[in-house]
Amino acid sequence: MLDTSRKALDANLGEVLMRRKKNEPLPLGLPEQVEGLATAPSDRGDETQERFRYQWAIGVWLLAQSLTSARSIRALWCEHHDDYLLELPTGRYIAVQVKTDSRENASWRWSDKALVDAVARFCAFEKIYGAVIDGYEFVSNAAPYVPGPTTQRVDSLAASPDRLIQCCSRASTHSEVEEPYKAAFTGLVGKTGGDAIVLFRVLRKLVFAQGPVLRGYDDTLAAAIVPRLPGCSGLTTVLCCRLRDELIGLIQAACRLRVDGIDGAVAYLATNGRPDAAIRGKCITPESAAELMARVRQPTFRFVDSGAGVDIGGTVGRTEVLSRKMRNAYLGSQFEPLRMRMDSADQRLMERALLEPDGFDAIANQLVSTVLVECKDVEALAFDHADEKTRGLAIYKQILQRMDSLAKEEPERVCREPKDTLMGIAGMLSGECKFAWGTPLEEEPQDGT
Repeated sequence: MLDTSRKALDANLGEVLMRRKKNEPLPLGLPEQVEGLATAPSDRGDETQERFRYQWAIGVWLLAQSLTSARSIRALWCEHHDDYLLELPTGRYIAVQVKTDSRENASWRWSDKALVDAVARFCAFEKIYGAVIDGYEFVSNAAPYVPGPTTQRVDSLAASPDRLIQCCSRASTHSEVEEPYKAAFTGLVGKTGGDAIVLFRVLRKLVFAQGPVLRGYDDTLAAAIVPRLPGCSGLTTVLCCRLRDELIGLIQAACRLRVDGIDGAVAYLATNGRPDAAIRGKCITPESAAELMARVRQPTFRFVDSGAGVDIGGTVGRTEVLSRKMRNAYLGSQFEPLRMRMDSADQRLMERALLEPDGFDAIANQLVSTVLVECKDVEALAFDHADEKTRGLAIYKQILQRMDSLAKEEPERVCREPKDTLMGIAGMLSGECKFAWGTPLEEEPQDGT
């Protein structure tokens, strides 16, 4: 059980709630509000971010096709020549454009600029690389418009992308496209670069794919795509969501022009002036995705009702005990930074108790148990350290490194808390006589006594 200082916790939570209840005006009021009256919100920033994330989700779907053997892909290139470029084992390619439409019951027609722009992009690509391009794919949450069996209006028939593509597939040359689709084709030529032969080739290679709805794609990926990946059929819903987010993060990182490590300071440039390492980083292989999946599927060790605990809420005397212990271990110079971490970790745990009240006991138990076991392990490994005056510093150094490693390499094991929180918990444990930096105080019971 977590030994929580309920009075201090309630007081602190009450203070946070009081701050939230203050009727403070929003900076500059609500965006785009008309004369102070209720106005439907419009946040282009949020919409743009959501559309980017949808594109990354489609990247996960493309990778999933290869991982499930639905289609053989050597590599997925992100934001390289197009939204996505599929490199096939044959050395040929498929270019993919992702577009979203937030209109209710929307369907793509030749009158939609976004569709025409995508086809124009494909035409420019076809002129240069058409000999090695097997296909063009237009992926969207909305489907292309298909006329009903009773549709008679010529303009409605000609507005259908599927109808025009079918007519191009049945014709040998663009001059043989039948009416009324011939008129639609002619109008499209002028909007896509003015080359009828190139447009004809693009339309014969063009395929439409409909993705999940904008407001449900996260759930669709977690429920319908992730469980079908190799080795993922038995994953829990929580793990499916986690794997979905990790895969989206993999696509997101590849879509960004970034260079890490030494190349971030000085880098060899490709012919387009961009760092060569950044361009290589846009490539994701199915093998690298499979490695990520294997890491995510590994079970995370959990402490269950371990009995370890600390008081939350600034226990009286804890800071003074911590100071004495650190001086006793010749760590006096490290007391102040550890005290600051300890106080901040205490506040952080209070905030998590407020935000996640139902699962907080399990979170705190896992955090405290993990930190205590790691600290005691480091202390045990340093037991035979010859010099008593440097033993404490050696332990402190190893614990710093271990907490940093846990936060970076095993975030689930420490509930995604950063190194500073973990070090702060170590300070709390020491201040409550659960850990001594290798040299207990004289009045403390010694191990084994």
